[in-house]
Amino acid sequence: MQDPVYSEIMDRPRPGIFATSGLTLLAAAGLWVSALATFAFGAETGLAAVKPLVPTLAVILLGLLSVYAASALAALWQLLTDALGLPAIGEAPVIRNPRELTLAIVMMAALPAACEELLFRGLVMSAWESRGTYFAIGVSGAMFALLHGNITGLPAYLLVGAVSGYLVFALDTLYAGIVYHTVYNAACLVIPYLASNQTQPETAPEAALLASMLWQTLLVFGMMAMLLVSLRSRARQENRIVIPRIRRPVEGRDRIMLLAAVLAMAASTVVVAALSMRMGGSA
Repeated sequence: MQDPVYSEIMDRPRPGIFATSGLTLLAAAGLWVSALATFAFGAETGLAAVKPLVPTLAVILLGLLSVYAASALAALWQLLTDALGLPAIGEAPVIRNPRELTLAIVMMAALPAACEELLFRGLVMSAWESRGTYFAIGVSGAMFALLHGNITGLPAYLLVGAVSGYLVFALDTLYAGIVYHTVYNAACLVIPYLASNQTQPETAPEAALLASMLWQTLLVFGMMAMLLVSLRSRARQENRIVIPRIRRPVEGRDRIMLLAAVLAMAASTVVVAALSMRMGGSA
């Protein structure tokens, strides 16, 4: 006899793969439009709302820990990209005063986080979840990372996408992903701003720095794992089960739209990398 909880989850109405792939394709196209608009007018606009979430502290702490975890992954990833001769893409903006910091938090942290979570965790992950919960988290996280078109930041985007998807599943609310993503984006802006106003300490020997970074990275990932495990226990207590991987064919039009979205995002990544290499070579 099939578990009634499992049957209820499987019977929930979900957006189709065709529709969500089409929205992802539009989002990829929107990157081109927004990039041109930014170049022409020097501004970006958007609107979204974030509501309170419980347990908020765990989500906020995960967002802050993810900043360090992503930085550690980025450092290791940079070693590989440098060896391959790939360019560094998407340098952090220079924020000079509290007014610019506030504007950056709204325009570059909160609004993008809300819009991206609505698309990737609200629609894409939901559309794929009938094929498996963790599989859906992986698909939405991979598409989220690919949409940014930034080879340098790939590990960070994959980490944020995976943790955000897991939070949305474990807490059964899209606001978990929005709050986590917003905290992560904001911390990436606030921490460098505060550090720029501080006197830089003397640099320790390279071996000592590496050893310290490894221990701190292990500690951070351990803390993140403990928080995620506790949230998983909470999900079990509330009968939120993981849908196992179910392999089923993708329909023809769904496959075409999905392929178009992936190709558009991949093209953005390749074009940005090529332009960065060209600009770096001519500098």
